[in-house]
Amino acid sequence: MSTELEVATPSNASPPREAAATPVSSSLPPISKARDHDIHLKSEYILEHRHPCLTPVPDHKPEDPSMEPNYQKPKQQQKQNRHKKNVKNSSKRGRDGDTLSDMKVCKQLMIGNECPFGEECKYNHDMKLMLSVREDDITTVESGCPHFNIKGMCPYGVSCRVGKHHLNLSTGENLTNDLEGGEEIIMVRNNVSYDILSSLRKNKYDFVCQRYRPGHKKQRPGDRNAEKAAAAKAKEKEEEEKLVQGGEEDVASKKSDDIEAVQTQPVPVDLSPLPKMKKLIDFRNKVYVAPLTTVGNLPFRRIMKKYGADITCGEMAVATNLLQGRTGEWALLKRHRDEDIFGIQIAAAHADVYERISEVIQKENIEIDFLDMNLGCPIDVICQTGAGAKLMQRDHTLRDAVIGMGKNLDCPITIKIRTGWDESKPFAHKLFPKIQRWGMGNVGAVMVHGRSRLQRYSKLANWDYIQKVAGSQSSDMDELPLIGNGDIFSFTDYEEKVLKHEGLSPTAMIGRGALIKPWLPTEIKERRHWDISATERLDVLKDFVRFGLEHWGSDNFGVNNTRRFLLEWLSFLCRYIPVGLLEVHSIPQAMNQRPPRHICGRSDLETLMMSTDSTDWIKISEMLLGPVREGFEFQPKHRATSYK
Repeated sequence: MSTELEVATPSNASPPREAAATPVSSSLPPISKARDHDIHLKSEYILEHRHPCLTPVPDHKPEDPSMEPNYQKPKQQQKQNRHKKNVKNSSKRGRDGDTLSDMKVCKQLMIGNECPFGEECKYNHDMKLMLSVREDDITTVESGCPHFNIKGMCPYGVSCRVGKHHLNLSTGENLTNDLEGGEEIIMVRNNVSYDILSSLRKNKYDFVCQRYRPGHKKQRPGDRNAEKAAAAKAKEKEEEEKLVQGGEEDVASKKSDDIEAVQTQPVPVDLSPLPKMKKLIDFRNKVYVAPLTTVGNLPFRRIMKKYGADITCGEMAVATNLLQGRTGEWALLKRHRDEDIFGIQIAAAHADVYERISEVIQKENIEIDFLDMNLGCPIDVICQTGAGAKLMQRDHTLRDAVIGMGKNLDCPITIKIRTGWDESKPFAHKLFPKIQRWGMGNVGAVMVHGRSRLQRYSKLANWDYIQKVAGSQSSDMDELPLIGNGDIFSFTDYEEKVLKHEGLSPTAMIGRGALIKPWLPTEIKERRHWDISATERLDVLKDFVRFGLEHWGSDNFGVNNTRRFLLEWLSFLCRYIPVGLLEVHSIPQAMNQRPPRHICGRSDLETLMMSTDSTDWIKISEMLLGPVREGFEFQPKHRATSYK
């Protein structure tokens, strides 16, 4: 077990003060009423009050009513405050404007290139002014500018916040470095060109699958078999009319002539290439990081690959947004070169939408190993459109979508479902055999989350029902791999929930467990409970910051984006309780267990990382990305009612 007593803090962040843990006296009353699912810590790590190294919280701070489980905002008030709420949340998540961009400076001059417009350029060319308003470098990023290290040139020039290695701060010159090896290595793939996005926005993309318009066609969208049957029926009717008009004798003689012609002609040889076989994925004995909205971004997936994940999948992308050419939605499909087995997850409400987006993905050579259909998203905004978990209840649409996409894609399809809509009426065991029949040769696996749509993420996942779903498939057809999902938080959870249930693929599919313990793949593969130290966890965050600046940019806008996603991730990381703090009978920590209100770690840094207060998360971000602006606040996008 690795522990530490003191951690060095960067000079531009206020260092945590050392304070010894204050054990709770046996004569004192308990701090809060214990619950059955509370985790048991060693007494020396349980405090009566908030630890001194944490940011003080005022006693008069009002409680947030939105954190209550049964809280509902009035609809009329919600409509009135919609715009105000969006602006408020936007500022709280730290999306500052870039100072140099606000001044309307010339981008070409800023990165060190010669402006093609010269004196006619409408943007500012004053380099001295750019240098005077440039913010100080972030000194806590030890490796410097990631773009300069990888490409030999930083595309952000003067605006780079870690540019001391490639900037002449007296003249503003953006230095370059010729890298060994010649050609630049493409680190991120699936970058869609502007022309493609523009054609999608203007509805000028050349689709084969036509858009379904209710009332224009009687058959369901994407049902090509119905179209073929109608054409064959019309042709047969036409031939019958010819038989009546031409007489039976003429028809008989014509048939005999046709038979002679066929017998004398040589038999043609079909030299066309065989249809391309889909490369199926072997999910067995692998760690699969499930799609995670907001936090499952590309830098996070790189962290997971570093700690042993085998399969990664991008965040859920909404198909209608992709078909509208929205740049932000297409960014969710990007893939890093480290992701050797990578898939994307698509949510749509209609079969023709699924078919059209699969057509674009195939035609534009988007590099994916599988496409995951999202039938598990419980969010109201998604389900109200008929997508997500709602699509589980629409068999015809799901069937047409699977068949239509199977004809377009070279890669297999996977389908993520839940147990059903309501916990009391699960129906996944009825849906799974249908998917097995519809997806023969096209569907590579089905993932079942052991909760219903109305449960969302409350209560425990029902692994006994997942086993029932696995046993419901027909033995007359090829067996379809079924992967269970829900509450895997340690290697013992994987063995008890996955390996001990019959019929399941031996795959460790992790979601929230990966957010709270990104080193979970290592624990599963090495079969151990890793008592990871606070300094090792800080190194994980340093890697994330470096990957974030590389992905979102090293200018002020990229720094703000990196900080925002770091804070979102810290809202999950704080739920981890180190193994060394737990009583023996509480090892390992379970997903539904919560610690006492006031606790401390073996060092101030460990205590800081267990804080559930957003002001302490901001403090950690300042240790990695420098100080925030005055008045900066943060509220996590995904909040659990168990943590206030």
